[in-house]
Amino acid sequence: MTKNQHLIIIATCSALSGLLFGYDAGIIAGALLFINKTFSMSANEQGWLVAMVPLGALLSSIVSGEISDLFGRKKTLFLTAITFIAGSLICALTYDVTFLIIGRLLLGIAIGIGSSTSPVYTSELADEKHRGWLVNLFVVFIQLGVFLSFVISFAYSHSGNWRDMIGLGVIPAIILMIAVFFLPESPRWLIAKNRSKEAKNILLDLYSTKEANQKMQDIEEIVVKDKVNIKLLFEKKRYLKVIFIGAAVSFFTQTVGINAFNYYAPTIFQKTGFASPGTATFYTMFMGLVLVLSTISSLFFIDRIGRKKPLLIGTFGILLTLLAITLGFALIKNPMTLGWIFLISALVFMAFHGVSIGPACFLIPSEIFPLRVRGLGMGISVAFNWGANVIVAALVPTIIAHFGVASLFGAFFVITIIAWLVFYFYIPETKGTTLEQIERNVLANVPCVDLGRAS
Repeated sequence: MTKNQHLIIIATCSALSGLLFGYDAGIIAGALLFINKTFSMSANEQGWLVAMVPLGALLSSIVSGEISDLFGRKKTLFLTAITFIAGSLICALTYDVTFLIIGRLLLGIAIGIGSSTSPVYTSELADEKHRGWLVNLFVVFIQLGVFLSFVISFAYSHSGNWRDMIGLGVIPAIILMIAVFFLPESPRWLIAKNRSKEAKNILLDLYSTKEANQKMQDIEEIVVKDKVNIKLLFEKKRYLKVIFIGAAVSFFTQTVGINAFNYYAPTIFQKTGFASPGTATFYTMFMGLVLVLSTISSLFFIDRIGRKKPLLIGTFGILLTLLAITLGFALIKNPMTLGWIFLISALVFMAFHGVSIGPACFLIPSEIFPLRVRGLGMGISVAFNWGANVIVAALVPTIIAHFGVASLFGAFFVITIIAWLVFYFYIPETKGTTLEQIERNVLANVPCVDLGRAS
């Protein structure tokens, strides 16, 4: 096995937490109809059941970074796998609504921990030439998980066996749990904990002797300079700006409207000429496929073109699709024409999102934070992601009911304009820059947009 192949296997195993993220977040859409038949749930109970995953992810992401910085990336990934297994089994085996909600909360907690830890872990092991696409495997696996949940929901739509639908999530969780035993710890975390000998051995397994020695020197140099702690992270302007970058990318990932499609596309389709449940579900599954394929395509250019250019182009493309949907629902009266406008715009939206802001929301935060608080910083970024997710998920039905679909997507359109401006003026290009050089720029109080520049 070559050293590059070794890195790919490590990144793929780490990205399994992304597959679980996508599957467990997405499977509830198909399972909910049959769960309701089993338990005759009230509207309030259904709402809590759906909300538990983003709520659990929000709560755990706030503390998961500190757990990762304290105990290491590897142990935190193991905790992620165990929590996924526990949540899936509780949901699949329970005969009580309360325990079903608790199981979904555990799945959310696992998602929050995994989405804070996996991108950082891969980022710290990968070299600067391949870091972009290796970290982006996590996002690809999220979209694969979502698409897989749509396929499983369709496959079980006749039997209605929601226990199997949710319980199948145990399989990749067990694979992740076993894989963690064979994964190395992050050498950067080990050096920060004064375990340089272990770190050196891991680097020699992954890189040539010359490369490993250079990386050891760079990491040890930055660890000596890195006096950042939790208190300083929130007090010093130079650190607040990286929190701003991570929070902005994460927040706008959700508020440009991605989960209005993921959670409510069938509902919106039914307000057009594609009103039958079968048609609405089929087109929603097709949207998921486009998102998977576009995210996979980003693997082939994110380390050549960079992060920022696709981010700006993709966000502008999203802007145009939101404008088309807004004008369509405001002006078009023919239901079938409106259905086609929404479908085509949604597919184009997914394509642009998958090559731009989708990958950026986990990649950029995993690169910009100082080593000693990288886990904490990533946790803060992910918390903004899930906080925005909860807000969007909660408000979309109310906005549609009181103001209409055009108003909803008009709001997303305005937010996306703000997002594009923030990305243009503040987001750095980090392609080809080592994590240590980025940290030197942070410590030198370089402007946000220049944090990725070489020395």
